[in-house]
Amino acid sequence: MTRDPKSQHEGQPELSMLGDLSAAFGDCVSSLAKVISIAVDLEIEQANLNSKEFEVMQLFCLRPEWTATQLVEKTSIDPAHISRLVTNLVDQRLLRRRRSRSDRRVIHLVLTDTGRQMISEAHTRIISYQAALLEDVSDQEMNGFLATSRKVIQNYTKLAPTQS
Repeated sequence: MTRDPKSQHEGQPELSMLGDLSAAFGDCVSSLAKVISIAVDLEIEQANLNSKEFEVMQLFCLRPEWTATQLVEKTSIDPAHISRLVTNLVDQRLLRRRRSRSDRRVIHLVLTDTGRQMISEAHTRIISYQAALLEDVSDQEMNGFLATSRKVIQNYTKLAPTQS
């Protein structure tokens, strides 16, 4: 696409260039997500869990105790699936159920020692992998990347209500 230098859009990039940058951005984000998810996928596989089970186990890093209802609220997992998922994690001895002392109807879920060790080791390996990915990336480059990411997320937040 050629541009008339006297155009009212003088000084702005050509549409074809914007399309190239947009496509490059999309490709970059997709590749970055794939590269980062490799470590998580390996940990899920090593732990013999599915992605939803691993997601739930990671929540126990945020706090030591959850109810099934709280897990449903924090994740996008429906109540019936959470129930089966929790039973599976209990059967694997990664979680245990504990009745509330104040309300016997409430069942709290807590990590077992095995579950705590598994998720702790998985997090350590994931963080190490991510640190290796960032090797030779300067603080200036990282700060620029984070600033750009924040702007993209802000733009998404503005667009999200209008998306259907």
